[in-house]
Amino acid sequence: MSLSQCAESRGVYGLPWLTGLLVLTAVGLSLAFGPAPPALVFDRAAIAQGEWWRLVTGHLLHSDGEHALWDITALALIGWVMERHGRWPMILAAAAGMAAVDAGLWWWLPGLERYCGLSGMLNTLFIIALANLWEEHRHPVIPLVVLGLAAKLAIEITVRQSLFVHTPWSSVPEAHVAGCIGAIIFLGVERLFLRPRNIGGHEAQTTQPANY
Repeated sequence: MSLSQCAESRGVYGLPWLTGLLVLTAVGLSLAFGPAPPALVFDRAAIAQGEWWRLVTGHLLHSDGEHALWDITALALIGWVMERHGRWPMILAAAAGMAAVDAGLWWWLPGLERYCGLSGMLNTLFIIALANLWEEHRHPVIPLVVLGLAAKLAIEITVRQSLFVHTPWSSVPEAHVAGCIGAIIFLGVERLFLRPRNIGGHEAQTTQPANY
């Protein structure tokens, strides 16, 4: 049983309150501070001076209302799918996505000074959600969605513009790619280290309850 399947072992999923909390947090920050508040966005110079909170808050803020609407709507939908497989897996996946995007911005784009938005981390959650759905259903539409996402990323990198959202700040398609890389790393770690060992050709079952 994988980490992402722990919730299923309980037989219930419950209300997606974690997703609701994240959505409310993002909405609340947008309403309270407005578009791209200078004290909270990813700012390279400020982070270098020790303002580490920007590595988290920068993902929850947006450059304008349209940007926020698209990202927060996507968070609600993808989060609902992710949370069905457990809240801790979702929390760890979101953290992995933020870390991957932050690393990509810092080392891949050393000339980038400021960034904000959920879309990079959402790509992490989206890829992991698709992997979970594939394990459950093996539906042929899922590989097509993955191919569509790969094509979207390739186009965005080529034209240097997000396909669906136009914001006052320049698009950073590399953040989307970094988010996908974070998902691949997360899935690899989960399958290598967080799944029980096979015993006698059968997957070992844990007797510990899932505390989600």
